[in-house]
Amino acid sequence: MEILLPIFQRLLNKGIRIKIITRDPVEHDGLARHQATNEILLCIDLGIEVVLMRGGHHRKLAIIDDDILWEGSLNILSQTRSKELMRRVISKNEVSQMMAFLSR
Repeated sequence: MEILLPIFQRLLNKGIRIKIITRDPVEHDGLARHQATNEILLCIDLGIEVVLMRGGHHRKLAIIDDDILWEGSLNILSQTRSKELMRRVISKNEVSQMMAFLSR
């Protein structure tokens, strides 16, 4: 988040809407719960829409401009050395389907 927050701030200053869908901090233990709560509150204070998911959701997704979908096994916010895989799809239809799926 140290790296992402300044980027988010620049995007918000340009009028770009940011929405983060993440696990509810209550599903974390100890320090991770505290850290997740603090980061979520910071994002909300910046004007980022944060949606909390419960029920063991563990998805790695990024949706950009309602047109680009990144999905896969790579944790895009925390992995620097990994042999995992992500897929990039440019499709408003695929993005729409994913958003409908996430809304269930």
